[in-house]
Amino acid sequence: MKRFPFPLRFSIPIILMIFGSMLGLFSFEREVHLSYRRQEENGISNLKFSANQISGTLEYLYRRGDVEQVEIAISKLGSDRHIRLALLCDENNQVIVATRYELRNRPIDQISLPNYLPAEFSQVREIMSGQVKLAENKDSTWAIYPVLLEAKPGEIRPSRVGILLIEYDLLSVKQQAYADALKRSIETSIGLAVFCTIVWLFFEKTLMARAASLVAASNSFSKGELTDRAQLEGSDELAQIAVAFNQMADRIQSHTEMLQASEKRFRTLVSNIPGAVYRLVLDSHWKIEFVSDAIAEISGYPASDFINKRSRNFDSLIHPDDAVMVKRTIEKRIFKKQNYTLEYRIIRSDASVRWVSDKGQGIFNEKGELLWLDGAIFDITERKQAEAQLHQTLQLKDRLAEVANDRARKLRQTLQDLQQTQAQLIQTEKMSSLGQMVAGVAHEINNPVNFIHGNLAHLSTYTHNLLKLIELYQEQYPHPHAKIANLIEDSDLEFISEDLPNILSSMHSGTNRIREIVLGLRNFSRLDESELKPVNIHEGIDSTLLILQSAIRAKPNFAEIDIVKNYGELPLVECYAGQLNQVFMNILTNSIYALQDDRAKQSTKKEYKTKSPRQIIITTSMQKLGWVKISIKDNASGIDEAVKAKIFDPFFTTKPVGQGTGLGLSISYQIIVEKHGGKLECISAVGEGTEMAIEIPIARSKAKLSA
Repeated sequence: MKRFPFPLRFSIPIILMIFGSMLGLFSFEREVHLSYRRQEENGISNLKFSANQISGTLEYLYRRGDVEQVEIAISKLGSDRHIRLALLCDENNQVIVATRYELRNRPIDQISLPNYLPAEFSQVREIMSGQVKLAENKDSTWAIYPVLLEAKPGEIRPSRVGILLIEYDLLSVKQQAYADALKRSIETSIGLAVFCTIVWLFFEKTLMARAASLVAASNSFSKGELTDRAQLEGSDELAQIAVAFNQMADRIQSHTEMLQASEKRFRTLVSNIPGAVYRLVLDSHWKIEFVSDAIAEISGYPASDFINKRSRNFDSLIHPDDAVMVKRTIEKRIFKKQNYTLEYRIIRSDASVRWVSDKGQGIFNEKGELLWLDGAIFDITERKQAEAQLHQTLQLKDRLAEVANDRARKLRQTLQDLQQTQAQLIQTEKMSSLGQMVAGVAHEINNPVNFIHGNLAHLSTYTHNLLKLIELYQEQYPHPHAKIANLIEDSDLEFISEDLPNILSSMHSGTNRIREIVLGLRNFSRLDESELKPVNIHEGIDSTLLILQSAIRAKPNFAEIDIVKNYGELPLVECYAGQLNQVFMNILTNSIYALQDDRAKQSTKKEYKTKSPRQIIITTSMQKLGWVKISIKDNASGIDEAVKAKIFDPFFTTKPVGQGTGLGLSISYQIIVEKHGGKLECISAVGEGTEMAIEIPIARSKAKLSA
């Protein structure tokens, strides 16, 4: 049973006072309510009686024709202190006479009355019976009674029906009833208070004083004064409780002395254990019932400070960062009725932090209810410090290994970058050497070809003149000398005259073709130009195709590759001409290799004749926002997604060993993306060919500024 929070000496009179007050208040409220009801009923009854009398009197006076007495009768009603208003209105609801003079000769609807009253007039006239209505605020009652007025000539029973309206005041009656009820309630409350005081004095003398003596003895005993006893005389229940208390105190004192002796022996036993043995109750403060003296060495506080919370609680020593973990772990293990082993930190008296190992178990009764926790605490600070040093050493080892691995990774990356750079330099050097060689060859060929081409015009003129001269000579001398005739016949002069112009024209076409080739070689030889300048993209593509002409032509095992040029109208593009030609060279070389490799595989399967002709389609077009697009597409067998994902990686190649370095597309990607700020995309699927799409800005310098 829950303990009552207040002493009986004070609680009993307070309860009696509260009970008396509530009873008096209830009685007062009930008395007021009943008085109000009685006054309302009396008021309605009195009003009915008065209304019946006055309405009958008024009808009598009207039959006699004594109108002056009607006014006197109504005026007498005004002298009644309980009647607020009395009036008589005619059949048209026009006030004839009233206790308030200002209301006379006024329509009812112009008088301040409750809204529901005028509607009752018609009903009263219809049933010819009076009604009494209680006002909504219950401060008054209204009587509405029919009154037969003067009869018209020829009428036996008057047809004119007036209305007698009387307001009876209940408020003053209720106020008087309230005052009377209040007086009666005060008298009742005073009597009840006197009765409660007498009851309290009785309990004070016969019960509470004796109970207080018993409580004082029990409190003293609970504080450790085992020799104190309760001194009560008599044979009542309290005296019997005092006797039982004294007998219980004797047994407790005896058992306590035995327990103290046993505890002394137990302390001597546990003092030799390295750790601190404890027993605690798992309440909100972790009250310790026993702890060995070894706790002083661990915590810096004597054991007496902890037992029964004399000075401090043990949970106050636990480090704040570990307190929640310790509490949750112990509660969880106890809930499962399992032993617990914990390692946590405590704060000693000198503010130093120590690590402890806590091992314990819950002790339960037969019902499975927890009684207390038994356990032992050991100082493991030195072990924890050793573990921390070992952990730091392992962390240092891991960091050193991580640094070594990072440096090795960076070294491998640097080596790979060097290899890539070396291969790029070799490739660039090759292309530069090729450009220089092509430029030298073009220069050496250009001089004699220009000499021959320039002299062909003169030779054509001279030949034409000589042929005209021979023709004129034959006309003038149709019969030449025999030796001349034989020479003409042996030389076949007629054939020479016809064939020599054709030979000169063919030589002229040949020199023009050589000059075009030389021009293409000179355009391609701009590989080593490093400056950014406007260039005709189509010239770069054509010069690259010229260099690759031998690979494009037909061979014994391969048909010629058909080059389809879908050139759009492009402006001059600001770019690095030599590097862009290198990109065209790499992409076209890959397309030619793919077509030749594809036909080689088909020929081994005897499918060569069933396939469509080999074809490379080169398309150029303008893109929006000042960009141009160059598309180089072949109709080879295409590449799968796995290869396409690695196609721009350095040193990745699908060609046999010795036929490719794997740097062509990687270098091309760097030239297009990094050098020109453009895009290079591979569009391919197995069986659908491969398209390399290049997009670069028309003005590279403006693109840099906008970026």
